[in-house]
Amino acid sequence: MLHVVFVAPFFGDNMRHCLACFADLPGVTLSVVTQEPAERVPPQLRGRLHHWRIDNVEDARQIVAGARGIERHHGRLDRIESYLEMLQVPVAEARDELQLPGIRADVARNFRDKNRMKDVLRQAGVPVARQALVRDAEDARRFAAEVGFPIVLKPLAGFGARNTQRATDDASLAAALEALLPSADKPVQAEEFVRGEEHTFETVMVDGRPVWWSSVQYLPSPLQVLENAWMQYCLLLPREQHPPHVQSFQPVNAAALRALGLVDGISHMEWFLRADGTPVVSEVGARPPGANIMPLLAAAHACDPWALWAQLVVQKRWQIPARRFAAGCVFVRAMGGGPVIRSVQGLDEVRRQLGDRITAAKLPQVGQPRSSHYEGDGFFVVRDPETQGVVAAMKAILETVRIV
Repeated sequence: MLHVVFVAPFFGDNMRHCLACFADLPGVTLSVVTQEPAERVPPQLRGRLHHWRIDNVEDARQIVAGARGIERHHGRLDRIESYLEMLQVPVAEARDELQLPGIRADVARNFRDKNRMKDVLRQAGVPVARQALVRDAEDARRFAAEVGFPIVLKPLAGFGARNTQRATDDASLAAALEALLPSADKPVQAEEFVRGEEHTFETVMVDGRPVWWSSVQYLPSPLQVLENAWMQYCLLLPREQHPPHVQSFQPVNAAALRALGLVDGISHMEWFLRADGTPVVSEVGARPPGANIMPLLAAAHACDPWALWAQLVVQKRWQIPARRFAAGCVFVRAMGGGPVIRSVQGLDEVRRQLGDRITAAKLPQVGQPRSSHYEGDGFFVVRDPETQGVVAAMKAILETVRIV
């Protein structure tokens, strides 16, 4: 039996499903290190895993102590894992201390520290935006003078577009600095603003070799959505798994992963395709993708990608069925200036139009606070045998559903 320890701060819906996928693997004993007490273990997982509570799962020393406590009570450990972005470094540090296989701490830092990441990629010849560390307003003004406005500022350990600020002039630069509060102890990343189509690139690596890859297009980019409250955010996973722009970008992606040091696992890259056809890498995570890309893969491949990832982590095997559908996700955002959801309109009509092309949906309840996140207040996942069918389905949702 292989003994896998999973670090899970809390037991949200996605975490419960992920833990169940590991528990379902034959020949695996599952343990969890968590901030939750034993009585909070979900009923469907009780009796299927060993539990150890710590106060802070972002503290590598506490993770190590929890893992060693599990080992004393339940036997030798073989793996320690988590999929959460903010836990990549502390889990890797614990992995190093426990001498377990997997991503090492220095590799995890390559993926988590965005300034370090860009330095590594640039030295490897991978195309990236110009960048600088910003510790104060003078650093920011100097970088803006060097590359010209607009520029983007974001935390070094950011996640997606969260807390990302775009500065287009001196006034918006001052506002961005006030929001992020850079300092000598807590610098932020400044980058030139790249214009172009924004895509992702998901890759599965086994023994240092890419064995599977795929790409999603953001429509529009997350930063545009953050800056424009009226925009709805969509993702498109085409039926054709390797369209020409994906094929031409694959060597760039492979070079980036080699430089950053990923040997086994799944990665999620965000990149731009500029109007002249040249690519620019934005950032990379050594983890399963967020932004509902896993549900898109589930819809397009008629499988459970979380179960496949669990198998990849434990057995270094990736056996995904052929892509049978295109898939898309529409994140619906509340319109209007109020703080509370007042109504959700058009649901019956869009369900009548699309039927079983809708594979998943999550909508807000009337009375709940509106979301401030760029992914909005709810979503629909749709699929169709043809890419244009998915585009039409997403258009129908955008034109029909309205959250007020």
